[in-house]
Amino acid sequence: MKLFKMMSNREHMHWRKGAVLGFYTYMFLLFINYSFFLIDGSEPLSSKLIFWAGLLVAFGYEGFLNIKLKVKGKRTNSQQNL
Repeated sequence: MKLFKMMSNREHMHWRKGAVLGFYTYMFLLFINYSFFLIDGSEPLSSKLIFWAGLLVAFGYEGFLNIKLKVKGKRTNSQQNL
């Protein structure tokens, strides 16, 4: 019994792109947070905000790419039927 379906190669590639973008989001927000801490002495962003922002960007971008792929596939199929 499978809980999840297997990812296609294209979906796997989309997840990798989303994970990389999420990682860069973490790094950028941590850089801003630490730079502001060194200059002003206080942290403008909480750890929770940085964590959830990175996850949201990773899963959101992956979902966007997958939806874009499905819409493109439907459009191609409908044009072939004409």
